[in-house]
Amino acid sequence: MEMSGRKNGITCILIVAFVLFAAPGSLRAAADSGYEWFWVFYEKDSARPYSSIVYRPFYMRNAYDGGRTFRASLMPVVYWEYATARKTEWKSLLGLVDSVDYTHPDGRSDYDLGVFPLLYYGDSPDRRDRYLLVLPVGGTVKGKLGQDRISPWIFPGFLLFFLYPPASTWQALLYLAASFVPVYVDYESRDYRAFGILWPLMQRGKSPDRDDFRILPLYAHNYRRDAYDNYSILLIGNYQNVQMKDDTQKTLFVFPFYGRRWNTSDKAGASTLFWPFFSWGFNMKSGDYELNFPWPLVMIQDCADPFIYKRIYFPFYGRYVFRNSEMSFVTPLHFRLTKKSESMESDYTVNALIVWYFKRDYHGGPDPQYGNSWRYFKIWPLFQYERDDRGNMSFSALSLLPFRDPDGYELLYQPFWTLLEYRRFESGEKRFGVLLRTYYQAWSADFLDIRVPLLFSFRSSKDELTKWSFLCSMFAYTRSGSSKKINVLWIPITIAGGDPGEERQAERDEIAGVDWSGPVLPVPVVPPARWALGENWRTDCMRYSKAIF
Repeated sequence: MEMSGRKNGITCILIVAFVLFAAPGSLRAAADSGYEWFWVFYEKDSARPYSSIVYRPFYMRNAYDGGRTFRASLMPVVYWEYATARKTEWKSLLGLVDSVDYTHPDGRSDYDLGVFPLLYYGDSPDRRDRYLLVLPVGGTVKGKLGQDRISPWIFPGFLLFFLYPPASTWQALLYLAASFVPVYVDYESRDYRAFGILWPLMQRGKSPDRDDFRILPLYAHNYRRDAYDNYSILLIGNYQNVQMKDDTQKTLFVFPFYGRRWNTSDKAGASTLFWPFFSWGFNMKSGDYELNFPWPLVMIQDCADPFIYKRIYFPFYGRYVFRNSEMSFVTPLHFRLTKKSESMESDYTVNALIVWYFKRDYHGGPDPQYGNSWRYFKIWPLFQYERDDRGNMSFSALSLLPFRDPDGYELLYQPFWTLLEYRRFESGEKRFGVLLRTYYQAWSADFLDIRVPLLFSFRSSKDELTKWSFLCSMFAYTRSGSSKKINVLWIPITIAGGDPGEERQAERDEIAGVDWSGPVLPVPVVPPARWALGENWRTDCMRYSKAIF
């Protein structure tokens, strides 16, 4: 009796779910979006604000308005790519590999490739943009780190890993830092030229208005006309003289015991003891008053221009307001970030690191992605829920990703662990799936499409049955236009003929991969030249493919 009761309960749940989600007459103004899928492995969709095609987990492509695209494969390991009309950038290996292909407004191409930390390469018709750096030998990079050119040579620190293998993590990190110290480097920025030996220990640089000299830890002097004049002795005694527009700022710092910064006009000043733990200061021009005592546990600041209000008593309470943005927390278990502007208000709240509530409201017109009003709720890793005022809504359980990325990671990976999902679009189309899409259906007022991978598929359009199949099309019924066919033990039998042109077009569509009721891979559209081989070639291909799958 107990087992029978369980079966009846499960049956009732499935019936209720079908009545609520699958009733094709529940909407009266919807259209078939052409959505196609096979289990969790393939999906082709244009119902979102962008069109997408996904072969999970190996490839995905999103196409946005304006020609912008996003591609990815097994990210963040293999690659992901952002492309516009003038720029294509792809990354790989957790972002350690970065490639940028850019076209300048004058039509000149510019290509950069970086494999951190081993290789940096640049190519362009313009010789100024060509460079190559290979560690540990060296070379040149251009347009990086705020310099026009940087040319480091010989990085002997890599040898430490082989001569004296690290015995601890800290020793390995120390070796890694030493590996980026070049024996010699020279660089330039506009009219400034500098060179260094075992940089950053030794450096000499000069330009018509700038002069730098450094031998660490003994002595350093940096000078720029009408800007600054800085000295450092043994890294302990430091003195700075900075020329401002209508004032002079001076700094005396005995590291790390005591430091003082003041303006000759007495309109600003700051002091520190045992930096960075204790510091305080003021700026009368901006109305800024700040106290860190001790940092980062207690931080207090008030500023008039720009408006800043900061009260941090870590880890118990904190509130930081910068102009129209506000961050607050009550212990690490409650975090909130809000922002207001003339056109938009947003509020992101996270509780106990697992309960998320996000919302956006737009006042200057609807946003292409969020509409006028958008809400998002998530209890990680159980489920996530999202809706907007246009009628779009989605629900997924489970929701394992500890971040939100609907166009990327969620689209590529989330179906692999989704036990229950439901989605509704502003067009009226709906989708429902259970157990990693073992059962999945899409429907609106005009169509109903139900699929159980390898076992069963059913499709009706405008209250007429257009397809039914069982056991990988061992037994099937298909209607296309006035043509009707059945499969008996994979043998296709025509029971009603149709217009030859219409039938040929239907065959082309099916060969091109539009029909995804079985476990088939997408078949590319055959070029027009191939059709000249004969009419029987197309029919035979369809029959053979149906017999195989």
